[in-house]
Amino acid sequence: MKLNFLLLFFILIFIPFSTFATHNRAGEITYRQTGDLSVIATLITYTKTESASADRDTITIFWGDGTSTNVKRSNGNGTELANSVKKNIYIAAHTYPGRGTYNISMIDPNRIADILNVDPPNSINIPFFIQSTVTLFNTTFQGINNSPILLNDPIGIACLGQVFIHNPSAYDIDGDSLGFSITTPFMDFNTPVPNYLLPNLINPGPNNLLNLDSRTGTLIWQSPQRAGEYNIAIEISEYRRGIKIGSVIRDMQILVLENCKNNSPPTIAGIKDTCVIAGALLDLNYIIDDINKGSRGGRVKIETGGGAMQVKNPAIATFEKNYQNPIQVLNIKWQTACEHVQNEYYSIFIQVTDDYYDTTGLSTILTLRIKVTAPPPTNLIGLAGNNEIELFWDEPYDCDSISSELRGFSVWRSEKSQIITQDICEPGLEKSAYERIAYLTYQSKDNRLYFKDSSVQKGVSYCYRVQAEFSKLSPSGFPFNFSPSLASNETCTYLSDDKPVLLNVDVIKTDTGNGQIMIKWAKPDFEKFDTAQHNPPYQINIRRSSDKTNWSDIQNVQINSLLEFIDTVKVDSHLNTLNISYYYQVEIMSIDGYKAASSIAQSVFILPSIQNISIQLTWNEITPWNNYLYRIFRKSILSPNYEEIGTMAQKLFIDFNVLFGETYCYYVLSEGEYANLAFTKPLLNHSQEICILMQDTSAPCCPKLLVEGPCGSDQSSQRNYNILRWNNPNISCESQDVSGYRIYVERADGNTELLIEINDPSTIVYQHDFTLNEPICYIIKSIDTTGLECLLSEKMCVEYCPEYILPNTFTPDNDGANDLFKPIKNQFIQKVEFSVINRWGQSVFSTNHPSILWDGTDHDGKKLSDGVYYYQCKIVPYPNQLGIGEQVLTGFIELITRK
Repeated sequence: MKLNFLLLFFILIFIPFSTFATHNRAGEITYRQTGDLSVIATLITYTKTESASADRDTITIFWGDGTSTNVKRSNGNGTELANSVKKNIYIAAHTYPGRGTYNISMIDPNRIADILNVDPPNSINIPFFIQSTVTLFNTTFQGINNSPILLNDPIGIACLGQVFIHNPSAYDIDGDSLGFSITTPFMDFNTPVPNYLLPNLINPGPNNLLNLDSRTGTLIWQSPQRAGEYNIAIEISEYRRGIKIGSVIRDMQILVLENCKNNSPPTIAGIKDTCVIAGALLDLNYIIDDINKGSRGGRVKIETGGGAMQVKNPAIATFEKNYQNPIQVLNIKWQTACEHVQNEYYSIFIQVTDDYYDTTGLSTILTLRIKVTAPPPTNLIGLAGNNEIELFWDEPYDCDSISSELRGFSVWRSEKSQIITQDICEPGLEKSAYERIAYLTYQSKDNRLYFKDSSVQKGVSYCYRVQAEFSKLSPSGFPFNFSPSLASNETCTYLSDDKPVLLNVDVIKTDTGNGQIMIKWAKPDFEKFDTAQHNPPYQINIRRSSDKTNWSDIQNVQINSLLEFIDTVKVDSHLNTLNISYYYQVEIMSIDGYKAASSIAQSVFILPSIQNISIQLTWNEITPWNNYLYRIFRKSILSPNYEEIGTMAQKLFIDFNVLFGETYCYYVLSEGEYANLAFTKPLLNHSQEICILMQDTSAPCCPKLLVEGPCGSDQSSQRNYNILRWNNPNISCESQDVSGYRIYVERADGNTELLIEINDPSTIVYQHDFTLNEPICYIIKSIDTTGLECLLSEKMCVEYCPEYILPNTFTPDNDGANDLFKPIKNQFIQKVEFSVINRWGQSVFSTNHPSILWDGTDHDGKKLSDGVYYYQCKIVPYPNQLGIGEQVLTGFIELITRK
């Protein structure tokens, strides 16, 4: 950026100083890509209206490729806004030499005077620099890259002690995702302004907080503590497929006024986020109010804007124009359509400003985010053929129109039925258990949309869903920035084959040696079994394993014809069903060695555990069918018969209705089915019975501790206590077994000791009156009824403010008043090096103790005469978070015995 420095150098030489005094307030650069290598940039500056001599009818844009363009202002003499603000717009086109990433920038002397957080008090001498970054890639395949446009001006009015809210209302026409962050304003390329502070660091404190929502771009300053001008910079970054492809840095100004500190901003009541299915009418009302109504600043003016108001068939806001008395109702209507579908949220900002001043006042901004999602394909069915499965769904699809950006359909498959929760705000099957097997397919058959899945295997159940895919198109027709629809209904089907099919692996008796499991299976489809090629006799084998590796046959039956395949039930006995889960498989083997084996199925096996005040059950099972429901049964001494206590879709159940010292027994009954409708359903299979003694073996949840130390307290008096506050884990933690707390202190020497035990879990505040003049750290541990302590408690050390003040006189005359020379204030001082010298330069007293306690005698214990003595005191505070280190105090002491 040497060109920038040279330009600035010549401006400083040839333009008198007064011409650039108090000029630039805010600005940004946005761009549109118009071709592979060409862009149109829009540079907007906000300047001080009165600075006529510094007004720029022409400004220079640097393109980042070593070239620049002098650009004339496109909005005449500029547009005058309220509060001495002029808006200037400059538009220029440029063609780059090749693809790459470039920084478009502008530098201009100078910023306005007296900006509190920009090199105070020299902001008038700091150049104003803004830049945006553009990445030019192959538009044929990757699409156009337009920057986000910012629909809300970067000028804010705030009041001392009142909340300030701003949102740039960024809108990206390409549908790229946006992220927001605070950065440092610049005075040239890669050159931040000097001595910059965030606004909340001017008069910092607990009431001065600044936060930017990285997702929505809403800036909240709560609350300004000093009146004056401030500047902040917000970087709006755009991402495509998770890769940053550009950014706009907005340099904005906030004017904090003091004379309106008793004026409260207007209020906006209504929702902030919503998601709709394309085609739905969005009809929202917002209530606008102001507690100052009827007084100065009590009338309000409403303004709206945002991406949803920039599209074809936009959202429409209806409200009273100009300043009006509250209460007002603002209505937003948007007849959404398929053309509005995109993966990113649209935004609408509602800004309400009171009339505390003639033309403006305090503002409140509410940002409404709207996601428009495509509807699901409907009436999906699957038909099984010989070696393929055909899928059909309704044509036309609801969003198949000329104006929509539909590119086709994706087909998703699972070998088990999947229960999914459709979320309008987060559509798509990418995070589900389905696997995508086709993308951007678009075929028709028999007046229905159609897909044929040929990658299927016989004997396997397949379940499908379909979703529509939308995207932007590059100039050459290549899609980018995809948006999925909601998913269709699920359809499941099955290709029959020549293998037997297991239906049950059911534990019918639990025992360590005499347990029993019932195995049931279905005969193979004899039409699929090639008896001409695979000759009889046939052997039917039932195989069992406890680890899926080592198998043994538990039954072998030989038949001469498949028609003799009659018995399809077997009870396997003499098993350890209490401790072992078993796997089974049924196979048919012909005399030529051909095997047609079923899939493997495992018995349901419970694994219980004690979790704080509950018993947790998880279970394992492997089945070729889909278990969609599990019923949990329990018995105990108090209820000796098994009773159903819950149903679950997942393999987890937590029983909170238990008592310590009691034994509880459980079993799980699974319900499942095959996609093939020929098989009986539901398929019911029991787990083993398992019993467990309820005893407390888990530590309780830990509280979160906050400590309020002496810092920030009234410094006119020495405060020797800390206030400890914590949450009650019984409210926030599922275990709810906390019976009390133990508070430990850690001294400066590292030793830890129990401070107090509190046996009331509802007590969440404690005041510790400490006596030792040293830092203290605290650890709080919750305890349960058995005395177990929580495990993950954190040490919380207090922020201490070292302070040491010495008097200048004392009267060691043994009258009980002021007999010792000691500090007026002595807080958190580790040691001192204190020495006293008489008027002849002789040392008469010294000590290292922070309390000093000098009684007016010399090193030999002799009383010293009245007079003035010189002292030097090196103080060494305990390590502290404020960075206060060693200090040296010097002064005079007047010793008076009053004799």
